[in-house]
Amino acid sequence: MSSWRADPAAPAEAVLPLVDARWLQAHRDAVVVLQVDDDATPYHAGHLPGSLPLSTYDDLHERVRRGPVSRQGFERLMSALGVGVDDHVVLCSAGSPSHAAYAFWVMRLYGHRRLSLLDGGLPAWTAAGGELEDAPVVVAAADYRTPGRDPSVIVGRDELLTRYVGAPDPVLILDCRTEAEYEGHVQHQLDVVAERHRVPGHIPGSRNLPSGELLEGRAFAPLERLRTLFADRGLTAGSDVVVYCRVADRSSLLWFALAELLQHPRVRHYVGGWAEYGSLVDVPVELH
Repeated sequence: MSSWRADPAAPAEAVLPLVDARWLQAHRDAVVVLQVDDDATPYHAGHLPGSLPLSTYDDLHERVRRGPVSRQGFERLMSALGVGVDDHVVLCSAGSPSHAAYAFWVMRLYGHRRLSLLDGGLPAWTAAGGELEDAPVVVAAADYRTPGRDPSVIVGRDELLTRYVGAPDPVLILDCRTEAEYEGHVQHQLDVVAERHRVPGHIPGSRNLPSGELLEGRAFAPLERLRTLFADRGLTAGSDVVVYCRVADRSSLLWFALAELLQHPRVRHYVGGWAEYGSLVDVPVELH
């Protein structure tokens, strides 16, 4: 059985939003590592020593309504994990990096500043010679408090419709689903034809940048490649950007790349995504 706690005497340094496995090996004793996947199964199969599990759907979303975990729920979660407001948290995933990116966004939403994402996730850690363990991790509870949500990183459906949909430049809406989803050729298995509770298509004026284009395997593409991808979709220094996908997982990768890696100052996440927008009555929709 292992135990960890970030060393409060560790020297403060600039926090990089994206770190590699060798950086993590060198700084392991000074950070809190959280492994984020769709559920905790991969964590229990083997995790980075001392790390703790987060489940995207059980921990980072509300239980009885759609949307990110509430302020009170987030505070309870961080407190139970023993995370302090000044801890340097490193997020990683065993599978899709979208889970770690979503957790990063949620923590930014509630004002946690010292955050990094492990590029390439757990596979990158093991490829660099890092060991895994399956022993349970014991932590002392903390008393985590947040000032509340930061409205600069999130946008809801009402503001989306009044401020962004159909607006001219500098507004830029990026849909990061696949091209087939964007064009309305593919529907999710939950889109029951008889009920048509969600229509195909995309938000009018949005431009398609599939999230997979940002990655090389499970790691992010080089910065120049990212700049080119966004510039090709019309991004300028003055763009007021909204990103969305279906249920806010893939779009977290775009938000992270824009806000954290390219440091674009105006990037908001429409977490309702197409699951919400495509179900709304009497809103504009585009196909193809």
